[in-house]
Amino acid sequence: MSSECRLPLFVDCKEVDDSIKCPGDSGYSIIPLFGKRVRVRKDSAPIRLMGCLDELSNITNNVRLDLSNNNAGKIAAIVMALSMQLNAYLVQGTDERLAKVRDVEELLMAKVAELCRGFKGPLGWIIASTPELQALDTIRVKLRECGRVASSMLSEYEPSTNIISILNHADKLVAQAMYCMGGKVFRSVDDAVNYLLSDTTK
Repeated sequence: MSSECRLPLFVDCKEVDDSIKCPGDSGYSIIPLFGKRVRVRKDSAPIRLMGCLDELSNITNNVRLDLSNNNAGKIAAIVMALSMQLNAYLVQGTDERLAKVRDVEELLMAKVAELCRGFKGPLGWIIASTPELQALDTIRVKLRECGRVASSMLSEYEPSTNIISILNHADKLVAQAMYCMGGKVFRSVDDAVNYLLSDTTK
C-alpha cells in the first residue's frame, strides 16, 4: 500500500501487503473505557452510549451547518463540542478530560443564560414553532436518549454518573432555550393536542 495515501486504521485492523485486514465480527469489541481496555458485547451500554454520542454529534453538526447564522446554530455547535468531549471522557475517564467537558457545559449554560436574560413567559407544554426550534428539539431528544443510555451503565461503571449529570443538564438547557426563543407554550397537554388537531377537525 502506498505510503502517500494511508487510511486511518481502527486499533484492531492491520495493513497486510496491499490490503487492510480487520478481524471478523464476533459480537464483541475490545474498547478503551474510562482508561481501561475492556471486552464488551456490541449491544452493551458503553457501545450504545458511544453510538448515541456519535449520533448527537452528527445531528448537531447538521444543525450547525444549516443554521450557522443564528442562535440555534450556535447552540448546536456547543452541544456538538460537548458530545465530542463526553465521548473522549468515556474513553479516557480522567479528571483533566472531565474538566474540559465541564468547560463546554459552562459555555452552553452561559449561552442559554444570555438568550433568556429578562425572559418572562408561561411554562407548560411546548411545541416548536419554527424550523430552528424544531432543530433544537431534535437535539434535546437525543440528549435525553443518551442520558438514559448512560443511566443504564451506573451500577457497573461509577464514572458514568458524571456523564449522566452533564447530559441531563444540557437537555434542560436546550429546552429552556426553546422557551426563550419563542416556542409555543400550552398550559396542558390537552391544550397542545387541541391546537394540533384544530385544522383537521374543522
